[in-house]
Amino acid sequence: MILNKDIETIILVANKNELSFNSTSESTFVYEIGVGKVNALLSVATLYEDIKALGISPVLLNVGTVGCTRHPIGHVLYPAYYAQGDAYTDGFFLENTLFFKGQGVLESISLDEFRYEDALLTSDRFINVNTAFYQDIKHFNPLAFDMESYALANFCFQKNLTFHSIKIVSDNCDGTVKDWESILGEISGRLGDILDQFMKKLDNEKAAAVSIS
Repeated sequence: MILNKDIETIILVANKNELSFNSTSESTFVYEIGVGKVNALLSVATLYEDIKALGISPVLLNVGTVGCTRHPIGHVLYPAYYAQGDAYTDGFFLENTLFFKGQGVLESISLDEFRYEDALLTSDRFINVNTAFYQDIKHFNPLAFDMESYALANFCFQKNLTFHSIKIVSDNCDGTVKDWESILGEISGRLGDILDQFMKKLDNEKAAAVSIS
C-alpha cells in the first residue's frame, strides 16, 4: 500500500520486525521510521510533506519497544508524558527543552507539571542500570526509555498533528539488550494484538464523534 487520500491512521514503527500487525483496513498505513531520534525526525518530516500534498489529517501512532525497570518484559504501556532523555533537566539544557503531555492532542507543559514517573524518556542509547548515566537519573523513576518518541511527539506538537503511542517492554535495562531479537519474536505478536484493539477503539471514537455532530 502507498500513502493516499483515504489514509486515516499512520503507524510509525522504528523497525517493522517490532510489530506483527497486518491491517486489512485501507485507511491504515504502516511507516518505518528507523532507529533513533535523528532517523525518526527525518522520516516523519518527509512523511509530513506527503501528508500536506495529499491534504489529509491522519492520526500518527508510534508503536514499538521500550526499556523499562518497573514492568516485566511483555508489559504494554500507553505513555502520556514525553521528554528528551539525554539532556534531562539540568543547567542551560532547560532553555531549549520542551516537556509534553497527552495522548492524541499534545500540549507543552512546565517542568513543575511534568510527571517523570509516567513519562517515556527518549535517549540516543540503550539504558543500562549499571552505568553512571543511569545512576544520575534514576531518582526520576521514569516509566520507560526509548529512542524515538520524543522526536516524534515534538514534531507532531509543532505541526499540530494528532499523536498516540503504544509501547511494549522488551528489556529491563539490565544489559541484556543483545537478546532483543529473540525477545522480539515472543512479544511482537502481542503488540500486534494490542494495536488491533487500539485501532478498533479509535474507530469507535470516530464513529461516536460523527454521530454526535
